[in-house]
Amino acid sequence: MPNELTFPLMVIGFFKSFDPNLNQTIFPNYINSLIGGVFGYLIIWLIIFFYKKVRKKEGMGLGDAKLLAVVGFWFGWFSIPFTIFMSSVVALIFVIPSLINKSRKMSSQIPFGPYIIIAVIFYVFFSNQIKTFLL
Repeated sequence: MPNELTFPLMVIGFFKSFDPNLNQTIFPNYINSLIGGVFGYLIIWLIIFFYKKVRKKEGMGLGDAKLLAVVGFWFGWFSIPFTIFMSSVVALIFVIPSLINKSRKMSSQIPFGPYIIIAVIFYVFFSNQIKTFLL
């Protein structure tokens, strides 16, 4: 997602939560939206920070943190753990075959954003079932 789109999507995601006619099962109220945006950004930022401290090199870009902040503002804090978990699973499903046949090395960079988007699509379609299962 281009950087010039990130901030407007965050703002729209937050302000849409003030609309009382929104579907509350998918879209949160403004408090959950704000918590989701901050939580989405901070969780990835902390992963980046600790990885850099331990490995002394960049492991992830801030674009992933911004994208997860957009997800949090749009779908609330409850969507963030599911999105991180599911995007990691989907990334593994797509990347492991290329590691096994040695067309990709363990040190290869893998763009994580597309997998975040796939996980969000899963969340949008199955949010009712996810919430029912977890709550």
